[in-house]
Parts: sequence; structure tokens; C-alpha cells
Amino acid sequence: MSTKSSRPKAASAKQKAASSQTLVLDEAMARRTKSESSDVTSATAGSFVTGVVKTFVTESEATVETADGGRLHARQATSCLLAPVIGDQVLMFCEDDSAFILSVLSRTANVTAEISVPDADRINLKARKRLEISAPAVGIAARQLSVLVHSIHQTGEFLSSNFKRIIETVIDKSVSARSIATKAETRSTHVDQADILKTGMLVHNIDTVATHNSEITLVTAKRDVRLDGERVSVG
Repeated sequence: MSTKSSRPKAASAKQKAASSQTLVLDEAMARRTKSESSDVTSATAGSFVTGVVKTFVTESEATVETADGGRLHARQATSCLLAPVIGDQVLMFCEDDSAFILSVLSRTANVTAEISVPDADRINLKARKRLEISAPAVGIAARQLSVLVHSIHQTGEFLSSNFKRIIETVIDKSVSARSIATKAETRSTHVDQADILKTGMLVHNIDTVATHNSEITLVTAKRDVRLDGERVSVG
């Protein structure tokens, strides 16, 4: 009787041992899966957050207040060409201890929009065929402006230039106008070869002294040559 009762007890012990081994394996697999999942999550951690710009630390770094009341130190991303201003609602990307302003979502302040690339020393605008700028008024402020083109075409109703000094160097220059008026304190003209003037009428009004010095002087008139003065000296 004792032999028969011991067999079921041995079988039950084996089943318990097998069940314990299965449970241990399941727990190990679960821990491994959880560990791998946490590694992937930490490697790809990052979130998009919106907020309002409150203050600026530098030209491209600002303090942004999020919707939950927190504050982040965010930097303007290189791809964010519209520079944010105080009061702008912006979209940020946050990862670890860094936050970047990706874009300006909305703006309520009535300020001039500034297009800029943070920390860029040089910016090039390129187009395959044509680049156009259209606005009622265009202003350019620069310490130095250099223009290198094959040809320039200007069309308008009024052109005004105000400079302290102008230097022109050209090979050939042609000016066509209905009228030209020149006013100066002193005017000097130097022509190495020939100075040719063709006009319908030439009038010289000189307040004090007029002099003419040449090696040979020819005066030719079809009808009259008149000299009028209180005294005329020849020779």
C-alpha cells in the first residue's frame, strides 16, 4: 500500500519542478524583452512641444514657456528661417537637455519679419533661371555692396543719387537726354585728343574773365564776325 501511494507523490514533484523552470524562463524572457524595449525607447527619445517665447538670451536663443507652465531654454534651429520674437507661438523639438525651435506657428506682435539663418556668416540665393523681388518699397542697408553682372537695365520715372564721391571708369559712354543741367563750384574737363561740340546755338555768359590759349586758333563765319567792347586789342 505504501509503494502505490509514493508514485503519485513523485510524479507531482516532477510536475512542480518543471512548472518552476518554465516560470523562471518566462520571467527571464520578460526581463530581457523589457530591457531591449527600454534601450530602444531611450535611444529614440524625443518629443515635439509647443510654447510661447518669453525672453531672449542671445539673438538665436530664447526662453520658451510651454503649455504646462514649464520653461525651456531653446535654440533657433538652422532650418527655422523666420526669426522668432517675444510672444510668438513656436514648435520645438526636445531631446535630452537640448531644445530647438523648429518653426513659428503664429505671431500676434506687429513687428518686422526677419528672415535669417542662425550663426551663418554667408548666405547665397540661387535660381536656375530667374530670381524676383517684388514689393512696394525695397531697402538695402550694407557697409559694402558689390554688383557683378553682364548687363543692367533700369526703368523708372525718377532716379536720385546722393554720394560724397563718385568714380566712373568706362570704355564708351553715351548719354541721351532732352535736357541736361549741371551746377558745380568748380568743373574740370581733360580731353587728350578731340573735343567736338555740335549745337544749334552756343551762348557763354562769363561774369569776370574768359581766356583762350591755343597754338593756332581759327574762327570761321559764313556772314559776320563781330567784336564789341570798350577796348579791343589785337597783337
